Amino acid sequence: MEHELIKHNPLLKKPALLMLALVETTAERTALEEAAAAAWAPNFAQSPAATIDILVRAGALEEQLLINGEPYEGTLEDVQFDETVPDNASFENRVAVTETGRAIARAYDPKNLTADLLATRPAYAPVFRALIACCSAPDGATLPAMEAVVEAQPEAAVNAEGKKVYPQYFIDALETAGAIEWNGAWRATEAGRDQLAA
Repeated sequence: MEHELIKHNPLLKKPALLMLALVETTAERTALEEAAAAAWAPNFAQSPAATIDILVRAGALEEQLLINGEPYEGTLEDVQFDETVPDNASFENRVAVTETGRAIARAYDPKNLTADLLATRPAYAPVFRALIACCSAPDGATLPAMEAVVEAQPEAAVNAEGKKVYPQYFIDALETAGAIEWNGAWRATEAGRDQLAA
C-alpha cells in the first residue's frame, strides 16, 4: 500500500526519491526546501515544499514542530492562538523519514530496480548491458545508436512467443528502472553503470 503513492503518480517518483534522500542529511524544513531547490530538476511537476507536504500526507515523512527545542503538538497556525507560547520563542520545523518512506526509497531505488530487471529477464540481460554500455559513452547515445546496438544482439530478435522485440522495449525498461535517462542524449546512470561491473 505504501508504494501506491508513486505507482499512481509516476511523475512524483524522482522528486520523492530525491526528497527522501535529502531528509537523511537535512532535517530542518526550511534548509531541506533550500537543499532540494538547488538539486530540483526543471521538469519536476511539484515544488520542494509541495513534495514534502505530499510525502507527509502519504506517511512517508513526518513533521515535528519544536518550540524552544521542545516538541509542540500543534501547527504553526495553532501557535498564533496559543497564549502559553512566549512571544520570543524560537521555532523549528523538523522533518524525518518514516518506515513507509524508507520502504518507498528501497522499492524505487534505481540500483534495486535495475538489478531486478536484469535478474528477472536473464535472456535479455546481455542486451540491457550492451545498451547501458552504449549510453556510458562520454557524449551519451542517440536513439539510432541504441537501436543499432539492439539489432546487433541476436537474443533480442524474438521473444519466447516468436514475436519480434523492438528496441523501444529495452530502452523503456531501462529508463523505467532508472538505469538510463534522457539528458540531451541517452546517458547511463550510476545504477546502470553499476550493472556493467556486476
